[in-house]
Amino acid sequence: MLKDKDEQTTWHMAAFCDIRVVEELERLWDLAKELQLNPEEIKNDVYLLNDKNDKTAWHMAALWGKVEVLERLRDWAKGLQLNAEEIKNDVCLLIDKDGETAWHMAALLGEVEVLERLCDWTKELQLNSEEIKNDVYLLKDKDGKTAWNMAAKWGNVEVFERLG
Repeated sequence: MLKDKDEQTTWHMAAFCDIRVVEELERLWDLAKELQLNPEEIKNDVYLLNDKNDKTAWHMAALWGKVEVLERLRDWAKGLQLNAEEIKNDVCLLIDKDGETAWHMAALLGEVEVLERLCDWTKELQLNSEEIKNDVYLLKDKDGKTAWNMAAKWGNVEVFERLG
């Protein structure tokens, strides 16, 4: 997969572009399957490819509030037949070089709809309440901030009003 100078791929670009790019991503996804890449290759070389800051398309879509991109990425994770633990660790809780997850990204800019979807998807993983509390809500970045700390710092009150 080709990367630009920031080591970003087309997948990263889709995270902050319009929906037409998502349609192009679907074509790339279909091409990866046509090339008969095995699920592990698709997962590592396409789906979870990170940029120079260790951010994946999942991080970028959460940051920029691209719910439809996140939905497609989630659908593709299901298509890869990832189990609940893999989705939790490789998708929902994947951290970048700053120790931030998609949750941190969405909270930073107050992307409430993204956070709502992430909450719903976390529930689908059938994590117990202790796992959700510790692994999602209280997960700290390298500076010790949770997603909720980031929302508070930037005055994203709606995050607390709708999800608190």
